[in-house]
Amino acid sequence: MKRVAVDVFIKKLSMLTAGMTTEVNDNFLSLTKEQLNFSPYEGAWSIAECLEHVNAYYRYYIPVFRGKIANTLYNQPTETFTSSPMGRAVYLSVKLGKVQNVKRKLKARKEYNPIFNSSLKSENPVDDYLEFQAQFTKLLKESEQIDLRKTKCPLSLRPVVKLNLGDALAFIAFHNERHICQAKKVFKKIK
Repeated sequence: MKRVAVDVFIKKLSMLTAGMTTEVNDNFLSLTKEQLNFSPYEGAWSIAECLEHVNAYYRYYIPVFRGKIANTLYNQPTETFTSSPMGRAVYLSVKLGKVQNVKRKLKARKEYNPIFNSSLKSENPVDDYLEFQAQFTKLLKESEQIDLRKTKCPLSLRPVVKLNLGDALAFIAFHNERHICQAKKVFKKIK
């Protein structure tokens, strides 16, 4: 993102997150296990698998964000935030296009793919997702009190690579949106 006021940046991510929470509450909360696990075709993810994938990222990033926010040396917030070139590339890789389309297909690594990694499966993926959303929303608010550019977070797939906190928050919000959109497409096929 080009230079943007921190409060505007956080508000945008918070609104996006709230919208995804509403989508899940309105569409998936009352589904049966069979409906949640319905796959439209061989190899396609079900709604549960979409949520389990997002939840796996949350399991990694929520504690990282919490720790970075609580322990940063850069606890003086700035008025504006500017993405780094690498951070911008990372979150743009998962961001949906202007018409809510997937600009580029990405293949999930096996450790984050619920089809290959059965340890990602949970009894209540919807409830888990909603709990993670609440935690992420709280962390977004708390992140306004620190320097989003100087506080760094390790990437889940390459921990030696670090993103600034603002770019990591944007990545999670846009990644979340991408997979809720994917789950909504499956939802339309089970009605």
